[in-house]
Amino acid sequence: MLKKLLSSEQPEAEQPRRGASATAYKRAEKSKTAAKESDPARIELAWMQKLKGIDGDWWLKPATILTALAVFVALADYSYGVMYNWLDQPVEQVVFEGQTRHLDRHQLAASSVALMGGGLLSADLEAVKEGIQANPWVYQVGVTRRWPAALYLQVTEEVPVARWGSDGLLNHEGDIFWPEQLSRYSGLPLLTGPSGNTAMMMSEYYDLNQMLRNAGLQLVELKLEARGAWTLILDNDIRIIVGRDQVVARLERFLKIYTQRLQAEAKAGRIEQIDIRYNNGIAVKWRPQVSTEEQQKG
Repeated sequence: MLKKLLSSEQPEAEQPRRGASATAYKRAEKSKTAAKESDPARIELAWMQKLKGIDGDWWLKPATILTALAVFVALADYSYGVMYNWLDQPVEQVVFEGQTRHLDRHQLAASSVALMGGGLLSADLEAVKEGIQANPWVYQVGVTRRWPAALYLQVTEEVPVARWGSDGLLNHEGDIFWPEQLSRYSGLPLLTGPSGNTAMMMSEYYDLNQMLRNAGLQLVELKLEARGAWTLILDNDIRIIVGRDQVVARLERFLKIYTQRLQAEAKAGRIEQIDIRYNNGIAVKWRPQVSTEEQQKG
């Protein structure tokens, strides 16, 4: 068996010693040796090719991506600039919404454009709003953009319902505002008192005036003193001293006495003042009577 195994192995070819065969054999051996020596180089080259890519230009892909990204950013920035400049046009029109009786629209539009400080897109709308709101006749204002080149103003004007002191007006909420040329509003009722009580005084004015209207009287002036005492002046120039407490009850008692006993005297202009602070009655102050001689001299 061992002989058979040994016999089955092919014996190595013997090296020819002379002639062409020997030369060919030597060349083959050199080629095998060179191939064995070059195997590590071939492995390294193959690994580098895999790392670099099939075509070997592994750096081209990141460079292409970065270039495309830079181009995209540049185009986006350019497009943004073009769009921004188109939207940021100068205002060519100011559109109003709301009734304006005391406000000059042309002057308001000019001041609004001046307050913008730029084009329609870059304008500071809050500054425009604050500037318009500074006008004493502006109760409320809204400012919005309308492209391509319009500014939209929603203006609510103050509505005066009473005078406050010597140089102010009150709106329906009891807020004070200070416009010019108050002489044209001399027909409004006059309220005087602490500035922190304007809303309460407006409410009291409406309630008291409604009671007086039922007796054919009109409240033209309401005064609240610092200590809380009320004084009324009627349209017939009669001063009513009410005091601090039981205002409604005292006024009801006064109206009852007035309609029963004082109405004729009041129409004749003989009553100057009525004090209703008493629990069981009222005190009447009469106007000085002018004698017949003084009337003839006058």
